[in-house]
Amino acid sequence: MGAPVLRPVGVYGRSGIHDPALRRGYEACRRVARTTGEIEYAVSLLLPPPLRTATWALYGALGTVDGLADTADTADTADTERAGRLEAWISAFDADLRDGRSADPVRQALIHTMLTWNLPPGFMHTLFEQLRQDVHGRRFATWQEWRRYSSLVNTPFVLRTGSLLLRVAGLSAEPEAIAAGVPDAAVQWQTAVDAVYLTDALVDLSDDLARGHVPLPQEALDEAGVRRADLLARRSTPAFEELVRRLADRARGWLDRTPVPSVLHPAVGVALGAYTDLYRLRLEAVADAPAALLRRRPDLPRSARLRVLLPARARAALAWGLFPFPVRPCPPPTPADAPEGRAGEVRRLAAERRAIAPPAPHPSGARPPQLPAEAKPRHVAIVMDGNGRWATARGLPRTDGHRAGAEALIDVVHGALEIGLRYLTVYAFSTENWKRPADELHALMYEIPSLLRRITDDAEPLDVRVRWAGLRSRLPADVIETLAEAERTSRDRSALTLTLCVNYGGRAEITAAAARLAQEAAAGRIDPGSVSEHAFARYLHVPELPDVDLLLRTGGDQRTSNFLPWQSTYAELLFLDTPWPEVDRRDLWNALEQYARRTRRYGSVPRVPAQLLRDG
Repeated sequence: MGAPVLRPVGVYGRSGIHDPALRRGYEACRRVARTTGEIEYAVSLLLPPPLRTATWALYGALGTVDGLADTADTADTADTERAGRLEAWISAFDADLRDGRSADPVRQALIHTMLTWNLPPGFMHTLFEQLRQDVHGRRFATWQEWRRYSSLVNTPFVLRTGSLLLRVAGLSAEPEAIAAGVPDAAVQWQTAVDAVYLTDALVDLSDDLARGHVPLPQEALDEAGVRRADLLARRSTPAFEELVRRLADRARGWLDRTPVPSVLHPAVGVALGAYTDLYRLRLEAVADAPAALLRRRPDLPRSARLRVLLPARARAALAWGLFPFPVRPCPPPTPADAPEGRAGEVRRLAAERRAIAPPAPHPSGARPPQLPAEAKPRHVAIVMDGNGRWATARGLPRTDGHRAGAEALIDVVHGALEIGLRYLTVYAFSTENWKRPADELHALMYEIPSLLRRITDDAEPLDVRVRWAGLRSRLPADVIETLAEAERTSRDRSALTLTLCVNYGGRAEITAAAARLAQEAAAGRIDPGSVSEHAFARYLHVPELPDVDLLLRTGGDQRTSNFLPWQSTYAELLFLDTPWPEVDRRDLWNALEQYARRTRRYGSVPRVPAQLLRDG
């Protein structure tokens, strides 16, 4: 008897995927995987639910992005339109990955899988870089170029899928690390990927020709005496049919030279064996009717598929029963995190909510610049420096500088709301500021609660959610209470998230997160081998805070001073000589305009030149 095929809801429940929106994302990926990867989808059903859903997310995302690059258009601007769609998807993926979630269902499932299984994003960016070239059509002159493309695009993706299978065997090392120590394994993996890629190139030949693309190297055509023009015209020749049979034999030989690794779970071995057997069947279909490849994809006969899959299902079910799946799926959400619980809490707070005030206009009548949405940062962090020096230069007590600085922050918050900034984080008081004179400390401890009341407790508060990042130690009880109350009363506001870093130090934040993570590992609640950057970030002061896009410092100094070192790894830096009390929203808007002119790379090559305003 074959292994039972679970209904999607059952699969997701057993995978620890309980959020209905997240399930819809995985369902979208499942449909794409089923449509674009017939064999991959069939083999995924041999895997336990957590692995099954993960492979759906990976192949669903691959099919979606590949479709953006390959979609056939007839307009003259087809390449430009495809490139634009692809770039928009990539940019959204980068932003969503930094945020840890996405409104797009396919990206949400992909990001959830990457975070759950600790998959580094580099393999996706390698894929993106190659798909950018595919948009305009790719030609391979030699087999060497063809193999290099396969190693750059297909191999990293397959290795990421392979890393999931290694987890089942209890191995925490990545495939690349194993390949470095066992060179023969690297050669075998690459040979297997080449076999699959060559098979797919033959199977998809008619689709590629419809886009004017020949996926085979010119070297192979020349050796067989096949003219490229004949292929594009869909003219079959004896030379072409002989070329197809020869390439099918080559791919079959590559598959025969790649045995299933013995270290894998027995059921995973069954799945991989079925995978290669199905590809051998596909190669038989290719060799049996070479001329038909010019017009359509070859069908994989249902009877032949069942001869492979039915016994594989039985063997996989037995293997999973004898050797249960050892990797725990992600836990279900706690009641407080459940969507219903969040909705109920929002409804309760909304009932208490007072009218929200719009941002007040600037006294000068200045209006924010109209920046393209893709050019605006999501998260701006500010080191508000120069308060004391500003006051001293005017013969005033340093405390007056902090009061003037609070006024400057209020105006900047209004400006952030006007221009549509989503996250603003400010350095209000550092762990090093305790060294300052007592009267200055007293003034700061007064100004912070006063500032919060103006934002959250006025008759008509601003649509600003307040968060606090920092340590409780040494802070007066009334300051702690005010910060906590501001977080509670503003938690249902959504236009802008204002994070106040009070008694904050970047190294202290990282040290505290590491200590909490170590405690969880010592208690057995976390597997040390599965710790990732994303897992670590969950222990920071404000875990949901996205990475900083623009870090601005006023007052003339050019250093970050232990401010958000984890979150600002790829932040653009901007230093102003203006002391903070002289800053207002216009300086913020100008900083955002400068940011919009920059091209952000994240360690990659530049893709699309940054523009401030098109034609303007």
